[in-house]
Amino acid sequence: MARASGSSAIERRASFRRSRWRPWLLLLGVSVAWKVVVLTVGAAVPRWLIDDGLDHIPAAMQPYANQARATALSLWDRPIERTGIVRLVRVVSVDSVVTGDAGDCGGKTARVRAYTFFAIPYSEVRTICDRGIVEYRVFRRHH
Repeated sequence: MARASGSSAIERRASFRRSRWRPWLLLLGVSVAWKVVVLTVGAAVPRWLIDDGLDHIPAAMQPYANQARATALSLWDRPIERTGIVRLVRVVSVDSVVTGDAGDCGGKTARVRAYTFFAIPYSEVRTICDRGIVEYRVFRRHH
């Protein structure tokens, strides 16, 4: 008889240990799950909602639009931008204007916008020929 009461005490202690860790394991599981969902869905949403914008550009300006897109991507060159923040780049507009600094490209300018997770606009680049300037940045550089 003494043996039966001793085994039930061990079972109670084991049950107590399991119940003590259960909330922590549940909390850890929820924490990992929401991060996986946010990072996977958040990274996929820009591709579902936004295209690269090249189909909306007139055929004569598409080569410059591709060049402007490449120029803009080279401006978002910091490691955190390249690998984490900039999820998609869209050519918003391409124009041809006569300016003094247009050089040999015929005065072509473009606007390229970068999007981050959940298709939130991050910043925009204005290009002239093969040069560009970032007009808006969430994380500004401090000089």
